[in-house]
Amino acid sequence: MSFAKKISTRALYIQVRDHLAQQIARGVLKPGTPLPSELELADQLGVSLGTLRKGLEALENERLITRRQGSGTYVRDHAADMRFTFDNLRTKDGAAIPFTVEFVSAGSGPASAEEQERLQLEAPEAVARCLQVRHHEGPFLLEQISLAASRFAGFDCTKLTNPYRIAVLAQEHGVLVGTASESAEIARASREVAARLEVDPETPLLRLDRIIYSLGRVPLEWRVGYCRMNAVKYVTTLRN
Repeated sequence: MSFAKKISTRALYIQVRDHLAQQIARGVLKPGTPLPSELELADQLGVSLGTLRKGLEALENERLITRRQGSGTYVRDHAADMRFTFDNLRTKDGAAIPFTVEFVSAGSGPASAEEQERLQLEAPEAVARCLQVRHHEGPFLLEQISLAASRFAGFDCTKLTNPYRIAVLAQEHGVLVGTASESAEIARASREVAARLEVDPETPLLRLDRIIYSLGRVPLEWRVGYCRMNAVKYVTTLRN
């Protein structure tokens, strides 16, 4: 695990964090595998224990590694970790929703003007699109999803034929998922949306508009959801 310190304005612990993140993205450090002990890893990288620990703390905050007391530090397996989600919807009593997904359709084509803007794409670029409905005691959320295909090396748009998780797709293609931004507003159901959610046209719905970014703040996925407000509640955590 070679690591070359650089003369840079970036702090050394950030360089350590970047190096280890690249190793994870390239599959050198594989999901679910343990890292060497802190003393061993600091020695391998030629940095102080304090510098290493700050770098590991940054990786943990970015959910790339996980620390298990008495066991060690492991590369996080997002494909197996069902907690890796940006979903803020809960049942009325605040519990996670045990939903199932109905996959409606999938396709691909040149990005629309809105997709270009939201995903920061060049005009000719292709996007993969899918439509799916979440069910829990009936349909409660319709999702329209656009994926920036060029951000996933080797990704074949035609193979998006089943419900997928962005964490799994990203891990398969060596992409590190970072943050997400989401806005919420009230919108009225179109006829198509109303039919899918089994409500009357013009019924007020919660419209969720979300962008998921890579660790380098590059947009990966744009998802618009229409949610029946009588079925769930929206929960979020605020940080200063």
